[in-house]
Amino acid sequence: MVGALSGPPHTPLPNPPSGIGLQAQGASIPTVQPQPGIPNGNIIIYRAPNFIVRTVNRTGQKVHPLRKPTGYTAVTPKVMPQQEQQVAVSETRMMPNVTLENKPQKSSIPLPAWLEAIIAFVALAGTSVAHAYNMFNFPRYELDEGTYISNAWAITQGALSPYPYGYGHPPVGWIQIAGWIQLTGGFFTFGNALNSGRVLMLLYAVASALLVYLIVSRMTGSRVAGVLALVIFSFSPLSITYQRQIFLDNIATFWMLLSIYFLVISRSRLLYIVLAGIAFGICFLSKEVFLIALPGMIYAAWLYTTKFQRKFSLVAFIYAIIALCSTFVLLAVLKNELFPYAWHLPWDNQPHLSILDTFIGQAERGQEGGSFIASWVDWVANDPFFIAISIAIPAFNLIYGWWNRKHLMLALLSICFWLLLIRGGQVLSFYIIPLIATTAINTGVALNTLLGWAGKLVRFDPVRVVLLLIVLAVVLPYDLQETGFRFYQHPTSAQDEAMVWVRDHVPHNSFIVVNSYLYMDLRVPEGAGVGDGAPFPHAEVYWNVAYDPELYTQALEGNWDRIDYIVADSEMLSDIETYGGPMNLIKTALEHSVLRADFRSDDHNLQIVVQVYQIIHKYPQPVVYIGVNSTTTPGIISPLPAGPQVWAEQRKLT
Repeated sequence: MVGALSGPPHTPLPNPPSGIGLQAQGASIPTVQPQPGIPNGNIIIYRAPNFIVRTVNRTGQKVHPLRKPTGYTAVTPKVMPQQEQQVAVSETRMMPNVTLENKPQKSSIPLPAWLEAIIAFVALAGTSVAHAYNMFNFPRYELDEGTYISNAWAITQGALSPYPYGYGHPPVGWIQIAGWIQLTGGFFTFGNALNSGRVLMLLYAVASALLVYLIVSRMTGSRVAGVLALVIFSFSPLSITYQRQIFLDNIATFWMLLSIYFLVISRSRLLYIVLAGIAFGICFLSKEVFLIALPGMIYAAWLYTTKFQRKFSLVAFIYAIIALCSTFVLLAVLKNELFPYAWHLPWDNQPHLSILDTFIGQAERGQEGGSFIASWVDWVANDPFFIAISIAIPAFNLIYGWWNRKHLMLALLSICFWLLLIRGGQVLSFYIIPLIATTAINTGVALNTLLGWAGKLVRFDPVRVVLLLIVLAVVLPYDLQETGFRFYQHPTSAQDEAMVWVRDHVPHNSFIVVNSYLYMDLRVPEGAGVGDGAPFPHAEVYWNVAYDPELYTQALEGNWDRIDYIVADSEMLSDIETYGGPMNLIKTALEHSVLRADFRSDDHNLQIVVQVYQIIHKYPQPVVYIGVNSTTTPGIISPLPAGPQVWAEQRKLT
């Protein structure tokens, strides 16, 4: 038997025990007894600083390990001098180090499993209540929410999108939404279509909060630090606003946190490393911009594997990610939509969308749709405390990370998402969603370290727990106070009322230009904008009316006069005025329209306004509509005599 051993230099072979001489054949052989120099009854044949060679003495063995079974005595010969010298000077590799440098932290105040379960349950219950209360009324429905819900509906119909799929995002995000819709019995189980999606976002928010708690608890050994991170993640006013909405970022954040959790608990086990790679691959396929966190994730995989297994583990982790991410490109290859049609490749003779065209277009987007400065103002107005710690805490972890690598890993994750935000180009306010998660984890781990120093200073570690509880007692009331109006404002009421007005007053064969959040409820039977009546088969999203050739060229023939109604909010009107080009078709129709209905509701410190315009065709109808009639339903415009002068006055009013 050969084994690695540290010990004194070469030890000569001990004298054999009594009874190992020439004996007569057939003589009885006594059982070997442990003797000095023979550990556990095994004889050391050769000893060197880096290894030993010894015999194996099995339990109950009757024959001495140095005696032949025949009974003839034969002591193993001495190693030949030249071999002994060669073995002694040879460079023997030591056994690899399989001990993790980053061991799981143990709590200084151990909690029984049942008490930890209660703490986690209470924290998650609070998260559920905070996110669920008033979530169908606040915040207002956004264009992206309607887009992802309509794409999920298309999945149930065997397509990737109700309009030609342009590779704006990978489809796995809304595939998950479609699976949820199938499980819950349809798009209108919870009211309108978007409400069903918001219920799913609630589940993702709670699951992500649990992962934040588990990650921080595992990394620090402190349950209080885990709860503090959970509170920062779940109760920030930014969280209450954006985590309620149907954004792919919320779905991708869950998968990113799951990947981090698998790495943190992996203890260098290959199964968990591969699961982490798969989770991050799904994260990318839910929202492609999360690929920017890949350097931080690779460093996390490096950190949580041993030096002995690091190469193989990193290859497995990266391969799992690449294998999943490549399916997005494979989709484009199989549809012959990888290269732009404008390249006129020999095999490419039909106009089509292209994944490369889309990526180039997204990279070149300006700040018309949203800028970092505008988003920054919005973030600071909603939660200045969070914005401050999202900069200060990663900066601390980055510096302290040179002494503690797990702090460096967390800092890199936050820095990756800050780079995404400050890169320039279009930055929308909800892009901060993944940064909320990484900041919460950074803060929990950093404060546990900082307050732990205070505990060491007074040589009483429970001081750290007390200080963490004090911080928690300050942060939670602050967040709830700042959240305020999110629990009682109803900005979606104006959008719902506009939908109902269209259902009751617009002919079902009309061509209606709408924002995407109205699409499903007007196009699908039993939608909130349809009720018991027939759907509106010609309700189309304004972006597609302008930029989809099938609508712009074939359905409308580039003629604004084919549009009958426009249902627009202030953001939609801003896009119509700003973008120009094909959007001028809708702009021209709007210039030949009359206001039919106006709906308003409070939204933050402003108002959301949704207006319904009827297009005045080249051959006007006998009447147009103008003026508010207080005796009719609020928001309804009463009829007045028609005429060019009346139309001109109406345009001045709007």
